[in-house]
Amino acid sequence: MNPFQHGVIVSGGDFCPRPDLMNELREHIRSRQNCVIRGGRRMGKTSGVLEAIRAEKGVSWMLVNCWGKSSLTSLAEAISEAFLASQSRRGLSLKTILSGFAQMRPQATIDPQTGHPTFSVDLASSREFTPRSLERVLEPIGEEGKKRPLAVVLDEFQALLQLAEHREVMATLRGAIQLQPAVTYFYLGSIRNQMDAIFNDPKQPFFKSAASVSVGPIPRETYAIYLRKKFATGRRDIEDEAVERVFELANDITGDVQQLCSQIWNTTDAGDVIDVSAVARGLERIHQAERESNSRIIDLLTPGQVRVLLGLAKTRGEQPTSKSFLKISGISQPSSVTKSLMRLENEGLVFRDSKGYRFFSPFFRTWLLSEGPR
Repeated sequence: MNPFQHGVIVSGGDFCPRPDLMNELREHIRSRQNCVIRGGRRMGKTSGVLEAIRAEKGVSWMLVNCWGKSSLTSLAEAISEAFLASQSRRGLSLKTILSGFAQMRPQATIDPQTGHPTFSVDLASSREFTPRSLERVLEPIGEEGKKRPLAVVLDEFQALLQLAEHREVMATLRGAIQLQPAVTYFYLGSIRNQMDAIFNDPKQPFFKSAASVSVGPIPRETYAIYLRKKFATGRRDIEDEAVERVFELANDITGDVQQLCSQIWNTTDAGDVIDVSAVARGLERIHQAERESNSRIIDLLTPGQVRVLLGLAKTRGEQPTSKSFLKISGISQPSSVTKSLMRLENEGLVFRDSKGYRFFSPFFRTWLLSEGPR
């Protein structure tokens, strides 16, 4: 069985130990200190926070994914459904849970794979919803927190900026949360400039309202030990050079390291010694799986935007308006590069950090270099 998981929340033996991060998060949970968790995509933020919560005995938790919530009601429903799921994890019967929240019109179905109940709530049909209505949705959370420790994880929190009423929503959320000192809130975000706009701008309701925790790459020496143990479960060994190549190709992104190792596992057998050629075969498997979607992305871009993408791939995104970048990308004007970068950021293909522009997916970059448009 392939031991490498990616794109899912992991726990227990599937979670690579991160003792410093765990100690910091657990201390915040004990002191009921709200936290903003910053880190790039697929760095393990959600898994890390939930692992820390589970390590604290007696602490209930609820996870709300804010990504893709295009309306106020869809956000309110997600919060309500997450709260109902937290009640189920406490061992309450479905009858008790459903009867206690009849005003939400909840429904429960049993997941045939896990055997656990899944809840759905329809708030749109029950009342006209406004940002102030969120106060009623959050009330049960505050009451629960008074009875027992409760942690609320708001994943991809920056996505709420896309709501048409986001100013009122943020103000209402902040007003309700500050009246719940017994509940610990974790705000997770993968787009740094948007998270900074929420928590570092004095004009915003959440300004300096939470402690800041950064989740970066797992140290290579720590992660290498974990990866070797995982490969050893299938009687595979991996050379030092191959491990370093994995980290390099995946740009040290936790989830992408797992994805590449998963494909390496699929292209090797028990007793094999994994070298850099095996890593290359694993990478090719990823390129094959993502070729169609990558090609569709390219088709939606202008030729100039594609040239900028290729230039970023070749230069690792440093100084994209320099003379050398213009020469490599074949673009004559820095202003054209700047305009293209704005579009590529808006499309979620690249992001900007202190060192320049980076690809959200390192394997999109390697695909561009190996078989992208010329």
